[in-house]
Amino acid sequence: MIETKVIATLSLAGYTPTVKPKTIGQPGFLASTLLAASLALPAIAQSNKPNVIEFDVPGAGTGAGQGTVPEGLNFEGAITGSYIDSSSVSHGFLLGRHGTITTFDAPGAGTSAGQGTLPLLNNAEGAITGYEIDANGAFHGFLRNP
Repeated sequence: MIETKVIATLSLAGYTPTVKPKTIGQPGFLASTLLAASLALPAIAQSNKPNVIEFDVPGAGTGAGQGTVPEGLNFEGAITGSYIDSSSVSHGFLLGRHGTITTFDAPGAGTSAGQGTLPLLNNAEGAITGYEIDANGAFHGFLRNP
């Protein structure tokens, strides 16, 4: 039997109650996405301290199905994920623990809607793994080393 408990409740004005937790790094630190009324995807980072940090990667679109999607959070506090631009193309990002955002595209990633770079996990050494969707719609894994 699995026991579930509500540890914290998150509520932000202007957002529907759809929260998609992505990953937990250091104890009590959560990275997730919220579904806004506009269907754009802002990202949030929440720690065990009483604050929520909302961020959007520069270049992220603001339309339906666009925005910032965090996926991986390492124990150093760095977050990786993708952002979907105004053309609905996915690109990778790394948000460093001090707030620096680095964007990247995997070699061979497609540049049309529904294609691009989708990072999933990052480790303490700075390596990022994920997948890309090429111009033919085929999926390929990638590893980005620091």
